[in-house]
Amino acid sequence: MNPTTLQAVQSTFSIVLFSLVAVWYIAPAFRKLAPQDALVPLFLLHALRYLPSSAFAPGQIDPRVPADAMKVIANGDLISAVLALVAAWFLHYRWSGALAVAWIVNIVTTIDWLYAGFIASSHKLATYPMGGNWYIMNYYAPVLGVVHVMIFAYLLKARTSHASRRTAIA
Repeated sequence: MNPTTLQAVQSTFSIVLFSLVAVWYIAPAFRKLAPQDALVPLFLLHALRYLPSSAFAPGQIDPRVPADAMKVIANGDLISAVLALVAAWFLHYRWSGALAVAWIVNIVTTIDWLYAGFIASSHKLATYPMGGNWYIMNYYAPVLGVVHVMIFAYLLKARTSHASRRTAIA
């Protein structure tokens, strides 16, 4: 199997498996929580987005891997990790504007996640020896996509419940 096909198969399996875990286990457990409380662990999972910077450790990836592509991905992920941590803090401590921060962070980091996928694909990173970053590309990155969807779902739930409370008060 060529590396591009292997990556597609592994990433697809990761998306399917984590989607099942999310629907069967995480979502039912989180239903008991306020949206802010459910969002905190999801953003903390995104705070691990500093992991692709391991590509810059000596010997982790093939020297032929396009450095400009890895730099864009790693820097975007590091910024996304910091933003996710900020969102988790806002939500955990229920600071004013926490849900607005969560919306902004999830939109920005989703765009970064999509752009990183585009960069990886357009530079054919799956065709290079990626060391441990192979696992990040094929297991962790797909999980992030599922978690982005989960975050949007909880944010929409919070927005809907807030809107119905306003209607009930009026």
